[in-house]
Amino acid sequence: MTALLLPLFAFNMSADDEDAVMKIPLRLEQGPKLNRSLDLETVECCYFGLTNSIITTFFSDLGEVILTVTNCYTGYTWYESFDSVQESHAILSISGDPGIYQIVYVTEYGDVYEGTFTIQ
Repeated sequence: MTALLLPLFAFNMSADDEDAVMKIPLRLEQGPKLNRSLDLETVECCYFGLTNSIITTFFSDLGEVILTVTNCYTGYTWYESFDSVQESHAILSISGDPGIYQIVYVTEYGDVYEGTFTIQ
């Protein structure tokens, strides 16, 4: 009987869990080109705890983008590069290990978007 009920208690995360989807605030470190766009938010970044992935949405053309995610506790680093025109959404799977994660987006125009989040 225990063997049948044990899998029911193995997954503790639910869709209502506050850490299931976490929006990560990004700050823009301005590159050499001035951004005179009226768009207040050109990149949106979220962590999806159910799939341990970083989901990025681009609202304007940033050209080629390099994404780096680093777990500052373990030192593990994940990289991805993509064209924001061809892919308005990008997914990067990470380990989901506990730690403080640093996210850095570098665009072909020299802009750098940075953010951090914590997984407990």
